[in-house]
Amino acid sequence: MSACKHLSTSLMQLLLEAEVRQLTLGALQQFNLDVEECEQFARSGPVPGFQGDTLQLAFIDLRQLLDLFIQWDWSTYLADYGQPTCKYLRVNPTTALVLLEKMRDTSRKNNVFAQFRKNERDKQKLIDTVAKQLRGLINSHHS
Repeated sequence: MSACKHLSTSLMQLLLEAEVRQLTLGALQQFNLDVEECEQFARSGPVPGFQGDTLQLAFIDLRQLLDLFIQWDWSTYLADYGQPTCKYLRVNPTTALVLLEKMRDTSRKNNVFAQFRKNERDKQKLIDTVAKQLRGLINSHHS
């Protein structure tokens, strides 16, 4: 259990590390494959003293965060935030905002002509809107 928790914490820190300035959806999808391998290991066999899926719980924060970003399920996250039964209960808005801003920076820096493509502009507007809503959640939670 401590090895799984350590691995999960280290992977989360890697995503949030200040030196990681940009993230693409493709990078998150590859990262997700690594987390899936960890989850597979956690499911692979019974560990004496633990119930069946206990080891998988070490990766639940990462799983929910990655699912939110890969499925781009912001409407569910924002609508259900703070409810005990919400799908992304383990996703902290501050963590989500840090990751979202790394993705926003990537989109802006890598696409010199992005402002000319409507779908890129729309994606940027959506990221900006979600970032603003996350800041609102963070500010209301701290006040």
